[in-house]
Amino acid sequence: MQITSNIPFVIGTILSKFRELDNPETISRAAALAVLPELRNRIHVEGLDSKGAKIGTYSNSYMKVRERYNRTADKNVVASLTRELENGYTLKATENGYTIDNLGNTIEGDTKTKTDYLEEKYGDIWLLTEKEQDITRIVAEETAIALIKS
Repeated sequence: MQITSNIPFVIGTILSKFRELDNPETISRAAALAVLPELRNRIHVEGLDSKGAKIGTYSNSYMKVRERYNRTADKNVVASLTRELENGYTLKATENGYTIDNLGNTIEGDTKTKTDYLEEKYGDIWLLTEKEQDITRIVAEETAIALIKS
């Protein structure tokens, strides 16, 4: 009588799932993608910094500049004039996973970025809030669990 086993197949499947967990494309990308809308809304709609407080208030002279771009009369800073920042978010692969990058962040002829200038003036804006960090953790955990169960 010959006994056959699927143990090598099962072990191979488990090892494949562990390799997929280690792949930044899987969990890190899912977490970054999930937090992106929250980040964009907090900064460019609600005008809140990384601590949940208002980023700041635009000066009267800057409000005149904003009028030329048909922006709202609201004086609360939302880090948006030409919409390049809020429309320029993208996911960027790194050695350790994914990060949120911004293609609309450069200033021609300048080594500093728009976010550099804004954070120098108003403080931390683009650091993730506790809620945003929770979103990334939850998505990472759910993605890992779904992968293991598949």
